[in-house]
Amino acid sequence: MRIICDGFEFDFTDALDVFIFDETDRNKSHYHGLSHAMKAVDIIVELTDYYLFIEVKAFHEPEQYQNSTPFNHLREILKYKYRDTWLYRWGENKIDKPIKYLCLLELETPLLSRMNKELRRQIPVGKAEIRWNQEICNSCSVFNFELWNQRFRLWPVTRLF
Repeated sequence: MRIICDGFEFDFTDALDVFIFDETDRNKSHYHGLSHAMKAVDIIVELTDYYLFIEVKAFHEPEQYQNSTPFNHLREILKYKYRDTWLYRWGENKIDKPIKYLCLLELETPLLSRMNKELRRQIPVGKAEIRWNQEICNSCSVFNFELWNQRFRLWPVTRLF
């Protein structure tokens, strides 16, 4: 299944469903209606055994994120997009499989490593406490365009611009 988001075309060949979750058109079936109050990831992919929550950030000036303030702001945005989407899906009774959070960002590899580390500290991955009955997030990873295509050969992404 192909989907276009923020200047990228993804091909999820083995997906059961793929849709833009951060939909702004109220006439579309996946419009969630709470954009004024909550954030949302760009794409949700349903696979046989899990869901992918995917956030895409195509920056005009990615080098600005080398500074701490914009970098920390981006980390916070990514964190809240996951958390709010999880709440949306919980409210829809759609948390019935593990969820993997993937972020496609136009950042250099050292910044990706840093973002991976910091974002994983902000989003509870796995069962953090013995008393939890389910995971909030199965895994969380950040990629740039090149690393995405190396890691996910079944789900290639192409730049459209």
